[in-house]
Amino acid sequence: MRHDDAVSEAIGFILIFSIVVTGIGIVVLYGLPLIVAGQSEADVRNMEQTMIVVQNDFKSLSYKMVPYKETALQVQGGVLTVTNESGSFDVGIGGTGDLLTSTPGQLRYVADHDRTHIVIENGAVLTRPGFATGSAMIAEPRWYYDDPGKTLVLSFIEIETERTRSIAGVGRIEMKGVSVTTDEYQLGAGEYVYLRYNEDPGDDYSVAWRNYMTDRLSFVRTGDEYHRNDVNRLVIRTVVIRVSGF
Repeated sequence: MRHDDAVSEAIGFILIFSIVVTGIGIVVLYGLPLIVAGQSEADVRNMEQTMIVVQNDFKSLSYKMVPYKETALQVQGGVLTVTNESGSFDVGIGGTGDLLTSTPGQLRYVADHDRTHIVIENGAVLTRPGFATGSAMIAEPRWYYDDPGKTLVLSFIEIETERTRSIAGVGRIEMKGVSVTTDEYQLGAGEYVYLRYNEDPGDDYSVAWRNYMTDRLSFVRTGDEYHRNDVNRLVIRTVVIRVSGF
């Protein structure tokens, strides 16, 4: 025969409630950070694709002579900023000196979660972690070397903006070609092309540019400079694009 004299509904409710609260606490403690990290990773991947789309717009303005481009943007999980500030490039010929100094500016996305940076700098899409060193190139600029003619073509895309602008959420970016300048130089015997990347200490992409110049363009690193021999003709093309609409 059963006796329920010692059974308390209050104790049963407290036990069940404690189990539920403990389960919720475990989910929040261990599951929520994973969900947030996964969402942040998805936002970063989406912005990489968005930046490649914008890079293609830059190429249309620079090489197809399209006068104007406008692109709708959805910036999630971070802030997108356009600025005149960036690392700079020096190009010259050994024995002649510097021919060009370019500060191309940046279109820069910074993720809220882990401070990952994705930028368009000088026509390339680059990324670097927020709390670690190093950088990588996601999409290359249009620099190339023509073997038969021994011609080296360096294209610089400079961003011009009246002031630093930022956007988070839904917006649009307007781009307009301002000017195009092309200079050609003939190199003599024993002359070489050199290039320096002067990184911004707060936003350093020197590893990405080093790997690109040494692996793809066969420059040789010498101290702070990159040298390229076997060049008979150097073409430097500079395009200025005004960015607005944020």
